[in-house]
Amino acid sequence: MIYDCVIAPEKWSAVVGSVCREFGFADAIFSVVPLPRGEGALQCVVGIDPDTVARMMSAEKLEHVLALWGGPERMPHYPIGEPVMLSQATDPTQWDSNLYYLEFGKPKALIDSVVIPLVRDPTMVGTLGLSRCAAAGPIGESEMAGLRLLAPHIRRAVKISNLFRMKAVEVSTFASTIDAFSVGVVLVGADLSIIHANAKAAAMLAAEDPILSREGRIAMRHEVASGALKADLRQAVQDEARLGQKGIAIPARLGNGAPCALHVLPLRRGTVRPGLVRQGAAAIFIAPAASPPQLPTDALALLYDLTPAEARIFELVCQGSAPAEIAQRLGIATSTAKTHLLKVFEKTGCRRQMELVKLAASLTLPV
Repeated sequence: MIYDCVIAPEKWSAVVGSVCREFGFADAIFSVVPLPRGEGALQCVVGIDPDTVARMMSAEKLEHVLALWGGPERMPHYPIGEPVMLSQATDPTQWDSNLYYLEFGKPKALIDSVVIPLVRDPTMVGTLGLSRCAAAGPIGESEMAGLRLLAPHIRRAVKISNLFRMKAVEVSTFASTIDAFSVGVVLVGADLSIIHANAKAAAMLAAEDPILSREGRIAMRHEVASGALKADLRQAVQDEARLGQKGIAIPARLGNGAPCALHVLPLRRGTVRPGLVRQGAAAIFIAPAASPPQLPTDALALLYDLTPAEARIFELVCQGSAPAEIAQRLGIATSTAKTHLLKVFEKTGCRRQMELVKLAASLTLPV
């Protein structure tokens, strides 16, 4: 359902509604706003009437929303793709002093909320916010784990949807639509062979910059990035549900030094995507990066398949922060921060903080 939304954005409402039902949330707001002018913004609301949404989104109320989540200084530190629980981000005993909570949360008996930052860069901002009523009980780790599972898929769909300007695309015109793109698009088969490349991608392949064809299969100039792309494509073909963080913004650079990113869209499942391209298993979008790659975090995430939260914690640990400090800064439980850190150690093969620091110092981005 999530990936079908790339081609049919009107399906987002059904997706958000399904998430609410699956995890016991009373309402949700899903919002993606292209920058700088907000043209083609997408918003889906579940469980809240339009008049209330209009009042909630007023400039005056948004100020109190930010305050409820720790203020405008803190919110940008929340890791992209990591669900953040309100009761862990701020002290619930202080909510009664917040005008937004008093007007909208308390009357509905909302006891907690979760926000998932989906994208935050110079080209767009996007979030999914969900609220829980008292009748459903506290938000538990099972719900948070489920949201972590879905978050990268939603992020990937949002990233690629933005290339379509959040507009619906007819199945019959998909090929002509991508052929007109100013970004490169390559369609590959189940064996990772190149089925079709639009004009931009064909020029990239001819110049071998940043992608190339090896025996008819797509690859990248640098071995590590090429290996990551191939692994991500195979996972997209075999079981897209397990694709997770892989295949989102694989970092690369063009020959002129300009940063770009590759996004992988699975095509074999769902009700819409299988009809887009005969024998098509996945689409690779090669688009300008919203910001230059970050060293060494992007390199570590690519090499060791770190989630955004794990990569952010890796950064903070290398800066000397303890798990309790990290948890406070990111709005998560200390136990969650420790769990993420253990995952970082497990994936990198490190055992101590100093080993992570040395690893960071040794990395360069494979572009």
